[in-house]
Amino acid sequence: MKNKMNMSDLIRRSLLLVTGLFILSCGIALSARSGLGVSPSASLAYVLSQIFPLSMGNFNTLINVVFVIIQIVLLGKAFKPTRFLQLLAVVIFGFFIDFANTLFASVTPANYAMAVIMAVVACALDGIGVFFEVKANLLTMASEGAISVISQKINQEFGKVKIMVDFIMIAMTTVISLVVFHKLEAVREGTILAAVLVGFFVGVFSRILNKPVDAFLGIRTRKTTVPAEEILSMPHVITIERELGSGGHRIGEILAEKLGYAFYDYALLTETAAKMGLTVDEVSKVEERNSNSLLYSLYQQSYVYSQNPSRQQKVFDAQSQIIREIAAKENCVIVGRLGAYVLKDRPHTFDLFVSAKLEERAKRFAQQNGMDEKEALEYVRREDEFRKNYSLQITGETWGMAQHYDLCVRTDEIGIEESAEMALKMIRNVLDKRTV
Repeated sequence: MKNKMNMSDLIRRSLLLVTGLFILSCGIALSARSGLGVSPSASLAYVLSQIFPLSMGNFNTLINVVFVIIQIVLLGKAFKPTRFLQLLAVVIFGFFIDFANTLFASVTPANYAMAVIMAVVACALDGIGVFFEVKANLLTMASEGAISVISQKINQEFGKVKIMVDFIMIAMTTVISLVVFHKLEAVREGTILAAVLVGFFVGVFSRILNKPVDAFLGIRTRKTTVPAEEILSMPHVITIERELGSGGHRIGEILAEKLGYAFYDYALLTETAAKMGLTVDEVSKVEERNSNSLLYSLYQQSYVYSQNPSRQQKVFDAQSQIIREIAAKENCVIVGRLGAYVLKDRPHTFDLFVSAKLEERAKRFAQQNGMDEKEALEYVRREDEFRKNYSLQITGETWGMAQHYDLCVRTDEIGIEESAEMALKMIRNVLDKRTV
């Protein structure tokens, strides 16, 4: 951790880390007992333990020692002695894996359905373990440390290098198991389940356990009380989230014009790009673009094992800072970029969501972009999924839920101009009365 800790903080975080490692080891042991394969990171240790007279925990320790050696070689003089603490975690984790294997030694699935259930439960345990480990924020695990160093040296994102390392582990395991056992011994459908579900469970448990874990760690969310005179002088901000083709951009323009407010939509891309030293095209490709492909899912979920933010998270953070700076200096209308979430609970902010029937939105989008309606329908449907996935990935909240907004309008029912007028009346009424 970067911040200094007192002894009480150190003890609490150490307990959380050790608990996380133990739960994670239980997940690994249970997945091994399911007979459906283990996670990519545990696969090599598992198959080697089936061949040589060393336990899975011992092989896991040896593999992670290699990861520490990789850091020493790549970093050279820049390798800090504190990184040797990774070895302590490695030894503890290896012991826990062997203990968990003993603990679950008598657990055997009666049939394939039970084996699948065991594999899914194992993924859930892995999810809790990883969440605790990352939340402890005490030290970088050996594999994560090596992957982080490699990514810096080859100038590639952490997520891509993590996938590459996992594929190498799986490939080595596959070759060894085919040569020795003439079948897949540690890499099966359970491996795929682990690759896909562990990240999902980390997200689930982070939403459920984040507050109690923060309380255990002594982390308190401090709400800043803004003096009434400052609230009164705060600029008024309108955020607009919208479904593609619903007319949300146009409604934003109308509201800004009638209220005399500044208008921000695509201009935020330019400011974000300048802040991050990227091109507008690079930022555009990263933000609000969540593919449903398995490879992209693996890429995103690789970050749950790490304290390194993804490129998408970095773009969102930079954009959020820009939005807050804009909101602090002038009355404005901000379209998209999860503005309602970024400015959540901010006084003098009105959050609007604009939607319409899919067919109507596709028809409008096709007319605006000279596209075939069938092609536009598929494009709009895909964009809806992108935005939902993006919101869930970044905020943990379901995009488009009414409780997140002050007003939701359907432009296919009352029209764009009429929706803008309705919103304008409510905005004037609400913002004039709202003081907190």
